[in-house]
Amino acid sequence: MKKNNKKKENPNEKVVRFINHKITTIILLSIVSIVYFSNYAAIFDKKLNLNGDNIYYFTCGKAIAEGKGYTSVMSFEETPQTHFPPGYSMFIAVLQKIAPDNIVFVKIVNGVLLWLSILLLFWLVKKIAKNTLVAFCTALFTAIQAGILSFATMMMSEILFLFISLTAIHLAIILNEKLFKKKGGWKFIVLLVLLMLNIACIYFVRTMGISLILTLGLWYGILTIQSFFHWLKEKKKTTDKIQSTTQNLLLQRIIICLLIGASFLTAHASWSVRQANAGQAGSSYKAMFLMKQDGQTMSTYDDWKTRITTNVSENITRYVPETLFATRYNSDETKTTGDWIAGLLMIVVFIFGLFFLNKQTFWIIFLYVGATMLVLIFYPEQFQGSRYLTPIIPFFIFLFFNGIVNIITVICKYIKRRNSFIPQVIVLFICTCVMYPRHITAQTELRAVAKVQSWTLMPDMRMNQYLTACMFCKDNLPDSIRVICRKPEIFYMFSGYKKANGFPQYADPDTVMSFLRENNATHLIIDTWYKHAYATLYPAVRKYPEKFKILQEYGKMDIANKQYPTYLLEFNDEWGYHGDLVNGLKTGEGYELFQDGGKYVGHYENNLFNGYGIYYNKEGKEVYKGYWKDGIFSSSR
Repeated sequence: MKKNNKKKENPNEKVVRFINHKITTIILLSIVSIVYFSNYAAIFDKKLNLNGDNIYYFTCGKAIAEGKGYTSVMSFEETPQTHFPPGYSMFIAVLQKIAPDNIVFVKIVNGVLLWLSILLLFWLVKKIAKNTLVAFCTALFTAIQAGILSFATMMMSEILFLFISLTAIHLAIILNEKLFKKKGGWKFIVLLVLLMLNIACIYFVRTMGISLILTLGLWYGILTIQSFFHWLKEKKKTTDKIQSTTQNLLLQRIIICLLIGASFLTAHASWSVRQANAGQAGSSYKAMFLMKQDGQTMSTYDDWKTRITTNVSENITRYVPETLFATRYNSDETKTTGDWIAGLLMIVVFIFGLFFLNKQTFWIIFLYVGATMLVLIFYPEQFQGSRYLTPIIPFFIFLFFNGIVNIITVICKYIKRRNSFIPQVIVLFICTCVMYPRHITAQTELRAVAKVQSWTLMPDMRMNQYLTACMFCKDNLPDSIRVICRKPEIFYMFSGYKKANGFPQYADPDTVMSFLRENNATHLIIDTWYKHAYATLYPAVRKYPEKFKILQEYGKMDIANKQYPTYLLEFNDEWGYHGDLVNGLKTGEGYELFQDGGKYVGHYENNLFNGYGIYYNKEGKEVYKGYWKDGIFSSSR
């Protein structure tokens, strides 16, 4: 009787084989895709996002598509745009060529890019963690993370950057695996070229991308150093073939390091030349980086100590937990011991997830996440928030699940239990059941806003009044108007691309009047959506009422309840009195242009028509010519 030598699979091995099967992978990716598109459809908002950067990207892209180059077109004078980075505007320009002025199309493309990023993330995690289940959980929760989803339905660079950053990391890892392979040398060259192009794109798409470029350079630098010491060790051996292989590997990694640096420096140099040609010297980021919350400049050790302490505290107790567990917090509330414990436990899990990677992938993930967080720790407090974590949120999710898996593995080894995979499946399933509803709930506001067809239907009356004033200009005023208002970029989009400028905040009335004259302003919008219009423009209108005419008034003045209307005003510096003054009163010879087009030319006493004068109607015809008494026509003699 023949013995059956076939080794019997234990339950752990069966589960592993089932999860790693190609069909299972296809099923898991299908589940992720279905979950993503169902959630994306629920939060998809066709309306223009009112974030200022979102509008700047679109208008610059529109200018590029129309052949004006990287130009600021919203202000009275079209000037070269000097804001960095310009990459996403170029991306929008390409989309504008396909579908001109189609905001929805840009948003849809962003959504598709996010889906491709999630698929790319799945394969990347599967490669570096060698665990299909961790890859699935990472992709699944990236697909429903409210912060990431929100950027997929607006015209911002976060999603494009996420896609190219994941592509760059993937290319870097694959390229390293293909070093010194005799077969498929052309594939190596193609991958190398793609990586260099990706690095240039990273630089131009997002300022924070410099941390990823630095990561890739340092990573290959570390690998190069390792290769160097390995080569020194191999030199002691007599086998020429081994020495040649090691030497070639070292040379290839040195070349890649140099090419990464060259790609970055070429992109940086080209932008510097462009800025110099546009008349821009230096960068505004340095001033912004050194700015304190009160507008002053960082100057002392205590300033930096306060900033670092604040940012570390906020990230540990609030921002990072929010990205992973969709936690809600009130920025005014004091941080509790529970907040600190939860945040620090998450970091411990992240560390487990990181240190159980192989040496090569450990360094690239550690350097990228570490460099990004280091920048954010030194970044101004007023610019902090989970938004700035967007590119590395998928890596937080990955490190969390990979940490959970490896903690279970360590526990199973400690209790001498071989079958660790089944407990991993059970714990990850429990985590999913707990976390999934929280992430769906976090989308509540996004889903509600997406259902509203127009911003003017939102309950915020201040916003509605401002947008209504913008749309009145679109439908009733000529393209030649020059409007002074708060948030001119929003005015530009809702007024049908009419021109607008902002104003110096908290300036005194006479400074405001000089500003209006210098800018040849024709109209003003004074609104309560933003306080600065009432704080700055309204006092000038009160002091010189004859130079402003109310075209539209939205809402009523109720000082007792602190309610103020939104005004659309026409401005004409010619309106009002021009002539002699005595003790601040109209006295002597002068003329006065009225808002209805009428005009008086003659003598004044004590602010009134007194003496000989002529009144003309708006057609310029004489209506009254003769003598006046206290503002009343008395005699033509």
